[in-house]
Amino acid sequence: MSKKKTFLVLGLLAGSVSAAWAQSSVTVYGILDGGVSYTSGIAGGARKQVVSGIMDGSRLGFRGNEDLGGGYRALFLLENRLELDTGTNSNTPVSGTTFLPDRWGKQSAIFAPTTFTLPGTIPPALAAQLIGGATAGLNSALQTVTSTLGGNLAAASFGVNIGNARFWDRQAYVGLVTPFGAVLAGRQYTPAYELNAAFDTMATQSSLAAGQVAAVPAVIDIRQANSLQYRMQQGGLSASVMVAAGEGSTSQGRFYGAMVQYKTDAFGVGVGMNSKENELGQRSLRSITLGASAKVGPGTVSFLYNDISDPNPSGLSALLNGLRTALVGQVRPGLAAQLNAAAPGVGTLLASQINVDGLVNNYKSAFVQDAAAFSIGYRMTMGQHTFYTAFNRLDDKTRINADTDSYGVAYSYALSKRTDLNFVLTHFDNKGMGQAAPGQAGFLGGFTSAPGVDSNNVAMGIRHRF
Repeated sequence: MSKKKTFLVLGLLAGSVSAAWAQSSVTVYGILDGGVSYTSGIAGGARKQVVSGIMDGSRLGFRGNEDLGGGYRALFLLENRLELDTGTNSNTPVSGTTFLPDRWGKQSAIFAPTTFTLPGTIPPALAAQLIGGATAGLNSALQTVTSTLGGNLAAASFGVNIGNARFWDRQAYVGLVTPFGAVLAGRQYTPAYELNAAFDTMATQSSLAAGQVAAVPAVIDIRQANSLQYRMQQGGLSASVMVAAGEGSTSQGRFYGAMVQYKTDAFGVGVGMNSKENELGQRSLRSITLGASAKVGPGTVSFLYNDISDPNPSGLSALLNGLRTALVGQVRPGLAAQLNAAAPGVGTLLASQINVDGLVNNYKSAFVQDAAAFSIGYRMTMGQHTFYTAFNRLDDKTRINADTDSYGVAYSYALSKRTDLNFVLTHFDNKGMGQAAPGQAGFLGGFTSAPGVDSNNVAMGIRHRF
């Protein structure tokens, strides 16, 4: 090949490389949302604090896109959780990580009473004394065991991103967009959660968001690691299907999800479902979501309904095994020894009547979910001003009966396209064993000081997008 031809070929190659680079882009983006928040009714008394994430969780992200031609594109997204108030990537609920609500921390709310009996040959007065001692001893032991196990659970899970070093906690995925839809792999939002965000008047923002009344335990899985997702969009119609592998996780097994929605400027409807297995392969949390919205006057009315079912909560096997071990190895022998001192042999007889399986099932049922959650609200934007109002309800159908309503208003004033000021006022009305406390978009509220205690939240802050 001549020198002239060589230079020509190299020039064409250089041109093709430049063209390829010209069709590829990486965008750095983020949200910085911070302000002040006041929450009443919570354990430990009302709390004033500087917070991160009043309307949106603060974040830093990288988004990449490459046009491959012919309707094909490669893309990726990496999104880090950022706590603006502390500079870390995790936070704790307003009520702290050690406080347990009664339905998980008070033995009288968790366990059905144990009935002890003795042979009629024992004098009634002595039998009553021994049975009373057995009942009191068992209840005291159960409270000690419950406080210990529940405290470990709270410290590990009653917060956001606690106990792990997951830098890209919010999202991390890569994908291929084709003329027939997109395939994505990594850590992603689940289909039913995306539908919730689409039909929540607050779009998951602030303490007034629909999910705040049912944040602990969560009634819907927000994100899934190790997931594969197929997505498509055609005009106002969009749909997705997701599967995720447990991959040896100690907290959950396989996950499945799907959603379809149709949205126009005038109205929208959608349906979605998430379903997963726990670490033992049993059916765990399932969330079925229905959403609708319609333009009414100068704003939009949105409605959201979730049917929630979790007969075998994920991540409980170690906790239940710990309770079983304590009952068999500590509570039974300890109670027998204590009562045998007063009446030899009788303590052993009473201790044998402790139904270990029944108590373990009682403890498990305290975490089981069977509930309905719905939300209705109105959003109106007029120039720089956006007004929100919403009513949310969690109707708990389990024996615990922990119901919570929330309602309030929010206001956003746009200083520019990227920066706004935000004000939120929310009231939580707890009923029965309900103890929910309001958090914000970036953190959990935790629990009120006792069942049925209400909570109020006032928050104001500034949000900047880049």
